[in-house]
Amino acid sequence: MPAPTDAQQARRDSGPTTRRGEVRKKELLAAARTVFERHGFANTNVALIVEEAKVSRGTFYTYFDTKEAVFEAVARDVVAQMLESMSAPIPTTDFHKRVHEMIERFVAAYRPHAGMLALMESVGAFSPELRHLRLEARDVFVRRTKRGIERMQQAGIADPDLDIEYIAETLGAMLDQSCHLWFTLEIDFDAERIVDALATVWVKTLLSPVLKP
Repeated sequence: MPAPTDAQQARRDSGPTTRRGEVRKKELLAAARTVFERHGFANTNVALIVEEAKVSRGTFYTYFDTKEAVFEAVARDVVAQMLESMSAPIPTTDFHKRVHEMIERFVAAYRPHAGMLALMESVGAFSPELRHLRLEARDVFVRRTKRGIERMQQAGIADPDLDIEYIAETLGAMLDQSCHLWFTLEIDFDAERIVDALATVWVKTLLSPVLKP
């Protein structure tokens, strides 16, 4: 790998400074994601990425120094896209509908990124440096779930005796694993039934005893 020039290192540190540079970096990220999903992490190299992006190696090294660096950038982009997809407000005030719609949004956010999420998990198994990427993808959702439970407890909707930390972890793991089975391992779940089942478990777990039928 060639040593970066001062200009290259500055661009890596600060990001593109022109619109053209931003577009070129996005094109590289899109090409890298395509190659990673097509060949897997171990079988991907810089040559395949620049061939897919139709750029020179020099252009690649202007923005990234290794395939690990571009993989991390792609993974962070995936997390950002998922969060953006899940950030839309839920207008309904009905607790059951709110949970159902939240799960639908998570599923919709997970589906297009299932391939990269599976790669992030497999890469994390042998790369401690990159293991945090897959955890970040779920940890943000778990933190949001914790805040949501706290708000529901304050409103008298959720059971005040819940162990918020571990309930959020458990419900998040259930939802994440269900999507992994569905989209990565290709279990043929019926969309309506699996979302209904997940929502039922969430509601029965969270709902205050005084509100349960």
